Amino acid sequence: KFRNLHLYGCWWYCNNPSIIREITKMRMELLGTAFTAQHSDARVVDQLLYKWPHSRAVIAKVVAEEFVKLMESGCAQITRRQVRNEVQNLFRGSYEQFMEKSLV
Repeated sequence: KFRNLHLYGCWWYCNNPSIIREITKMRMELLGTAFTAQHSDARVVDQLLYKWPHSRAVIAKVVAEEFVKLMESGCAQITRRQVRNEVQNLFRGSYEQFMEKSLV
């Protein structure tokens, strides 16, 4: 929608499962996978050791729920490859696509 805007996941200080869940769910409903689900501004490795696996587990549940809803609605047959691609978009691909855009 906005060629010069890319949304990132929750800040580390919002590392509360309910906040991660709600923000991720809302963005998936509105944007699909056109955002980055999580990023790090960690200043020390210790911060990554518990925050990254914790965030990934919460995000994985949201993604699974969204795919189940799609399949149950009859809108789509989802393959493993599609799931893999969408997860890659959430954690890396959508940012790379954003950076390749021309803003002119």
